[in-house]
Amino acid sequence: MADTLRFCCDDSDLTRPLLDGSVEPETVDLETEVEYPPKRHRKFVREQPYDISELCLASYVASRRQPEKYPFTALPVFPSRKFRHSFFYKRADADFDDPGDLDGKRVGIQSWQTAANVWMRGISAEQYGLDLESVTWYRRRQDDVPTPIPNRFDIREIQGQQGGDAMETAEDMKSLFFEGELDAVMDPSGSLYRKVRRREDVELLFEDPIEEERAYYRATGIHPPMHVVAVRNEALEETPEIAADLYAAFVEATEEALRRNRRPSYNMLQTWAHLHATDQDRVLGDETWQHGLTKKNQRELSTFVEYAHRQGVIPREYTLDELFVDVS
Repeated sequence: MADTLRFCCDDSDLTRPLLDGSVEPETVDLETEVEYPPKRHRKFVREQPYDISELCLASYVASRRQPEKYPFTALPVFPSRKFRHSFFYKRADADFDDPGDLDGKRVGIQSWQTAANVWMRGISAEQYGLDLESVTWYRRRQDDVPTPIPNRFDIREIQGQQGGDAMETAEDMKSLFFEGELDAVMDPSGSLYRKVRRREDVELLFEDPIEEERAYYRATGIHPPMHVVAVRNEALEETPEIAADLYAAFVEATEEALRRNRRPSYNMLQTWAHLHATDQDRVLGDETWQHGLTKKNQRELSTFVEYAHRQGVIPREYTLDELFVDVS
């Protein structure tokens, strides 16, 4: 009889075949549950209540500083990828047009360790010339994995965030932004956009963020991975073959998700879904949703590790062999 392992993830198209049972691993049974990403990430790194969890890439690499305290290892599986230029906002009266002009400004972030923020800070520095040490960063929550950030970065807590729940502190950051106390905000959830589009005093940082993201992809070939899938070491040690089995299941689930998404009537954007899918394939190509340590994924992951090291999230640049389970 197969062992049963608890698996927690987001209810996304890439994980849904595992959630609905249309794709199943061969060696284990999955007891699945869905949890909101920030809550899931924090719960897993602090308590490990699940055997397998979708996990923020930044929290995962930060945990490698103390692997004995965080006894889990990632599969080379990437259930969430997203460009982040279109999640960057500014005051409408701001005197800047791209991240390179944020020197000396006040910028709100979710946490220093949020993968979306690590990516966008790295891109802002590398692609637009922003000096990250010149910015005053206001974070609304503590990092999931407590990490000593170098003093060269000016990081301040949003007043009242200590002890507040996630929703309250998110609203605190939005209020500071709307009141003009922050010049710009990186919001990884996208929830801010629903309010921004109804206001005249704040707007997207980039006038045409989709074209900005496409230009970034054309220049770098990077479609930023945001999450990995981590497995408790105890489960890996007890049943070593589950690593390859789980990896194969995620590959199959992704292939099934891509097939479903190509059906014109599958999702809420069904009016133009077939056109969007064709356009995305044309821009991103066939490799962008692949799992494993392919050459493309290695380049993306190595870039993230480099950014994380430069920003003090990790003490050194880990090799990919150190970070991921061998699934061959």
